[in-house]
Amino acid sequence: MQTEGTTTSPGGPHVKELLAELEVPFSPDQVQWRVTNTTHDKKRGQVVPYADPRAYSDRLNVVFSPQGWTREYKVETISNITHMKKGESILSGKVLLTCTVTIFGLGSHCGTGEEWADDDNCVTSADAQAFKRACSCFGLGRYFYDVPAIWVDLDQHRQPMRAPALSAWALPENWRKGMRPREKWKRERQCVGSKSWFQPRERREQQASHRSANSPDSWRQWKRPLASRQF
Repeated sequence: MQTEGTTTSPGGPHVKELLAELEVPFSPDQVQWRVTNTTHDKKRGQVVPYADPRAYSDRLNVVFSPQGWTREYKVETISNITHMKKGESILSGKVLLTCTVTIFGLGSHCGTGEEWADDDNCVTSADAQAFKRACSCFGLGRYFYDVPAIWVDLDQHRQPMRAPALSAWALPENWRKGMRPREKWKRERQCVGSKSWFQPRERREQQASHRSANSPDSWRQWKRPLASRQF
């Protein structure tokens, strides 16, 4: 779950450049893979990519300097909740954590994380979720949502035998050249409202001229093709 905080960004080219730098994918050596589903025999699993919270902190430090951003936490707990763990029903609780990331001059965004209280690393896990979700509101790490889950072979520890290859668009150097995931382009086309927006300008102008010449109003105004006019 993500919640949006206040924004005090003044806008402008400089701000756009900073936000664009945040959107650049992480280096492949910073990307890890988490198993989300497995087959019945546990020999194959579906994995999704992620990065350690330190990769997020490093990017913020590089783009804005360590003095250019802060984060604050709010922790809450819920007690007496029953859930299943290793096939057994146990009485536990939940740790709920809200992280607010503030970038000076750009504003603040919040993200939430949660984990079962009986987990040894419950606070660390909830912290990582909340921090990364807050960062994604600024565009940092958001590209992970566009990477589809991949099926791979698992070892005896139910971990990937080898790391899957990232799509070409998910590499920093290709992203800077303008490559983007296909689904992202589809969403942007829907926002614009026409596929022709992404065609060369000359082609768009030709299509606009064609539509104008063949519209009902244009025909009434004698803007239809010369060959079809009646004198």
